[in-house]
Amino acid sequence: MKPFDDGGFAGETNGGVVQARTLALEVFERLRGDILSGKLTPGTKLRFENLRASYGVGLSPLREALSRLAENRLVVSIGQRGFRVPPVSVQEIGDIAMVRKEIEGLALRLAIRHGNDGWEAAVVAARHKLTVLERHNRDVSEDLWESRHRDFHKTLVSACNSACLIHLHGLLCDQFDRYRRLSAKSRLPNSPRPLVHQRITEAALARNADLAVKLLHDHIDQATALIVAGLQPAAPAKARKAPRQKQPTMS
Repeated sequence: MKPFDDGGFAGETNGGVVQARTLALEVFERLRGDILSGKLTPGTKLRFENLRASYGVGLSPLREALSRLAENRLVVSIGQRGFRVPPVSVQEIGDIAMVRKEIEGLALRLAIRHGNDGWEAAVVAARHKLTVLERHNRDVSEDLWESRHRDFHKTLVSACNSACLIHLHGLLCDQFDRYRRLSAKSRLPNSPRPLVHQRITEAALARNADLAVKLLHDHIDQATALIVAGLQPAAPAKARKAPRQKQPTMS
């Protein structure tokens, strides 16, 4: 087929290209959501025939979505055999946490420096939406809490004036959140931390960058410790001690 100047092909309308890209983006978001939530568990092979049946799409949007997920390290390529959901390890979550602290800490510091009153209002609003859920504790949807918790962290750094930092922050949050939700599903409760969130908010609004970044780093460290604990194999139950034999008494 003869290519058009815009990179399309003869017989392929611009509308068709846009529709294909839109479909690929929808598949990407659905797959991403299923991976982050743990619906697609670590090590799961992502076979094209199964994905076509599950998501109701063709090979082209699936390939594009999986390629993008691979770029974001949410799936891994297994050569000519397709893709799979990445495994998890204590070493990797430690690496992810280390880099997230550096990236999100820098972004928060810059946001505090550059943020205006509109940013302050957005931070307060994001914090309030999370507070509403924290009042109900466990009686809320996990997906809703995850969405608002993610929005709170995203809003905190939104005024950093760096598209690169925002992009990296989003990728790292995806990696970190996948681990946290997998850990929560095993043995750890996915309980919010209202005091920590409130202290970070107050420090940011007071323009105390050093304190805000320290609190953020502590928050990530605490979450990482819980994730690691959740990834460790369950300790075997202690063997019951044999009943203590009664010692004979002296007559």
